[in-house]
Amino acid sequence: MEIDAKFDEKIMALIAEAVSGKFRKTKITGATHLQKELGMDSIGMLSLIFRFEELFGLDIAQLGIDINVAKLKTVDDLLAAAHQIIGKAAVAGG
Repeated sequence: MEIDAKFDEKIMALIAEAVSGKFRKTKITGATHLQKELGMDSIGMLSLIFRFEELFGLDIAQLGIDINVAKLKTVDDLLAAAHQIIGKAAVAGG
């Protein structure tokens, strides 16, 4: 699996879909804080990770990747984690 030019856009779209209520109008950039600005709690983050797995047909646990949701503070943190996951999947896939 390769990271194409639209990869970050797909992740940003996943994040936008996960944002609820009063936070929907927040402009999402790399520096956007997931909890403070988008209202995402740990349950919301886990839900986002499950959506990511579905979108890309992955099983993160099977890849041996441990995601510490508490360390994901900004959209950039989440994008970096997504790149790590896809990179590991590409290596595992051969």
